[in-house]
Amino acid sequence: MKKLFKVNLNDVGLEGADNAYGGYLDAFSFKDTDFESWIAGFKTEVLENMGQNYFPVYRMADGEYRFMMGRVYNFYKKPLWREIVAVTAEKLRIKNPDKWKTSWGEEYKPERIKVLRKQLIRDVAYISRKGRLACYWNRNGLKAFEEYNNKLLPYFKENNIVLDSVNYIPFHFVCGILVRSGWEDFFKEKHILIVTGGDEVSEAEIKQTLVKMGVAKVSFYRISKTSSLEERLNLEMFLEERIDMCLVAAGIGSANILRQLEPLQTVVLDIGGYMNCFTNSDASQHGGIFKLPI
Repeated sequence: MKKLFKVNLNDVGLEGADNAYGGYLDAFSFKDTDFESWIAGFKTEVLENMGQNYFPVYRMADGEYRFMMGRVYNFYKKPLWREIVAVTAEKLRIKNPDKWKTSWGEEYKPERIKVLRKQLIRDVAYISRKGRLACYWNRNGLKAFEEYNNKLLPYFKENNIVLDSVNYIPFHFVCGILVRSGWEDFFKEKHILIVTGGDEVSEAEIKQTLVKMGVAKVSFYRISKTSSLEERLNLEMFLEERIDMCLVAAGIGSANILRQLEPLQTVVLDIGGYMNCFTNSDASQHGGIFKLPI
C-alpha cells in the first residue's frame, strides 16, 4: 500500500470539526501537506474551471460505499449485536426485499441493482479521470464509517477507478470552500444551475437564498427524488448559456447526473444534504460545521 499521511480538518467548516466528530477529524492524504494548502489548491482549481471546463466533483461516503461494496461491519457500533443483525439482514436481502432504499430517498428494485451498480462504477471511474473524487476517507473520534478505510483502494483498483494525489480530495472540502472565508467568489454575480429533486416551493426558497448571496441568475433542472441513478437529462435549454457552476444533490445517483452535465463545460459540484441549507437558513450539516455563510 502507498504511504499515507493524515491531515487534520478542524477548520474545514464554520465550527470546529474536531469537536463535531468526537475529538478529531483527520483525512488521509497521498502527500505530506497541510490543511490550508490543500483546500486552497482545490478552491483555485474550482474557480479556474467555472464557466470554462467540465470539472465534476463527486462526494462518496457511506451511502455510495454501501451501494457499491455492500454493507461492512463497524465493530465500534454499540450494541454490536444490532450491527451484526443489520449487516446480515442486508446481505441476505431480508430487510425491504422488494426494494433498495437509500437515506437520500432513492428506491430501486432488487433486480435492477446489479445493472445500476455497474453503471455507478463506470460513472465514478469516468469522473475520477475528468474531475475529483471527494471521498469520506478519514479517522475520526466517532469511528464513523471507518470500516471502509481499508477497502477503498483495493476496490477502486479492481474497478479501474483512479484515486491518487491529483484527483482525490477529502469529502468535507466541497462544502468547505462554499462556506469558509472567500465563499463569495463562487456566488457573486454568477449564474448557478441547481439540479435536484425539488418542487416549486423549495426552488423558490433556494433562489431567494442564492440571490441574497449575490448570485446574478439561478436556474433549475428538476430530477426524480427517488431514482436519480436512472435519470436521463435533456440539457438543450442550457447549451446556449454560460453557467458558472452546477450544484447537484441527488444521493448516490449524483454520479449519473454529474456525468451527463458534461456538455455544459463548467464546474459541477455534488453538495448532497447541504442543499437543505439553501431552503432553511437554520439548517446545518455534518455536526453543524456546514451552514450558510450569511
